[in-house]
Amino acid sequence: MMNEDDPVRSTTLPTPLLESTNESSLTLLPLSDLHLTAKPAATETLLSNRQYLERMDYVVLLGDQCACYGTDAEYSAVDAFLQRLPRPYTAINGNHEFYFEVCDDRSGQYGLVWREQSVEGKAQQLQKFRHFFGFDTLWRVAHHPLGTCIFLGLDDIENSKVESLSVAQLEFLAAELRAAQDRPVFIFCHAPLMLGQRLDMVYYDDQRTACVEIECQLRELMETRELPLFWLSGHIHLRPDHYLFAAYNIGPHVWQIHCPDSWGYSRWTREQYKPQRHKQLFSRHLEIRRNKLTLITHDHIQRADIASQTIVWES
Repeated sequence: MMNEDDPVRSTTLPTPLLESTNESSLTLLPLSDLHLTAKPAATETLLSNRQYLERMDYVVLLGDQCACYGTDAEYSAVDAFLQRLPRPYTAINGNHEFYFEVCDDRSGQYGLVWREQSVEGKAQQLQKFRHFFGFDTLWRVAHHPLGTCIFLGLDDIENSKVESLSVAQLEFLAAELRAAQDRPVFIFCHAPLMLGQRLDMVYYDDQRTACVEIECQLRELMETRELPLFWLSGHIHLRPDHYLFAAYNIGPHVWQIHCPDSWGYSRWTREQYKPQRHKQLFSRHLEIRRNKLTLITHDHIQRADIASQTIVWES
């Protein structure tokens, strides 16, 4: 657990988005589910692909940077990763930063026990995440000429459903959506979005939706927008050949965009309720222009872009 006298803190702190980009184009790389230390070879493959990384204006760490629980050793691995990341970045938390009861790296139970921890324990781990990155809150917004970027962190510590946002964060999201009616919105959250209809897949068991479930007035705000809202997430570990990987509409102008995991532990068939390890490694980045978004899938083993999908809209 966190040592209050010497809390872990990143030596490479996040940079605000507007300090890192120009006004006519924006290239963003979400890196989800890094689970650093789980597969060092995958991390090395990613970081050594510098020509690809240097194409990016900005990187968004999309949650689950920590391998398991958010231990000091795991955060040290995150710090080492950030020291080698050649681009400015921001970060949001996933479930592995706060949800599970922490097992010490030397306990013999590390990586084997997945018990939900107490409300107090969750709060402490989220505070540790904030301190590490120097954040005042788990959520924030960046206003860019090409759209509004909203960064959300899973944080409803009193809810056993990990893919949940606190009331305060939902109120923040509603206010930002009201203020951004005249521009496209890009929302980065570790878990996918659900607006009434479940994901067309089984996530470990058929009781779990794996999604942030938005309802009532906030759902109406999203579904009645005239300009697009793009929800970018990880969490469910999809490989690019999975049938849900292509971006798709879940509302009239609401798009769900799944980002691949970043260590080769994925689902690629309907029958895979649980991810499986494989030897490939992919990323999916965004090239944003006025009234146009291109999603590009990159193979880090081949060091080549292998697929793209373009979405256009009218102002």
